[in-house]
Amino acid sequence: MKKLVIVGLLAVGCFLAGCGTTRTATTAAGGNWAVTLQGPPANETLFNFVTTFSVDDSGALNVTNLNFLTAGPCFPVTGLGESVGGTFDVTSAESDPTATANVTFTVKGNGNLLTLTGTATGVTNTVAQTTTWNAVTGGWTLTGSSSCTGSGQPPYAGSFTMCPGSTTCTTT
Repeated sequence: MKKLVIVGLLAVGCFLAGCGTTRTATTAAGGNWAVTLQGPPANETLFNFVTTFSVDDSGALNVTNLNFLTAGPCFPVTGLGESVGGTFDVTSAESDPTATANVTFTVKGNGNLLTLTGTATGVTNTVAQTTTWNAVTGGWTLTGSSSCTGSGQPPYAGSFTMCPGSTTCTTT
C-alpha cells in the first residue's frame, strides 16, 4: 500500500511540475522572415514585407524590424508603426520530429490593423531538441481607414505565406 501511495504522489508531483508536457525550443523561430499577402481578385499579391523578430520563453514575439516592400496608404514603408507584435505558440512536443506552432502577427499603424493568423511547420531534431521552421501559412484580415481599405465591402482578407531567411515560398 505504501508503494502505491508513493507512486501516486510521484505522479501528482510530476503532473504539477509539468512532466511530459514539453515545449519545442522556439529560439530558431526568430530571425529574418519574408511575408507575402495574397487576396482577391485572382489571389494577387497585395502586400509584401520583411520582419525581424525573436521569440521569448512565453511565445511572445519581440519585433525589432518591419519594412513593407509595397508602397501604399495603409502603412509606412519603413518603421514599426504604432505597434507590432504577436505570438509563436509551439504545439508539438520535443519528441515529435514534425514541428507545429500557432502563429499570430499584428501590425497597427495609420489607423489600420493587419492581423495574420496561421500555422508554422518545421522539423525538430529530437536528439538536440532544436527546431528548423520552414514556413507559416494562414489567413490575414485588414481593417481601418477608408484611405487604406477603399470603398469596397469589408472584410479585406486573404492568405499569406511567411518564410524564414532568404527562403522562397509561395501559398498553395
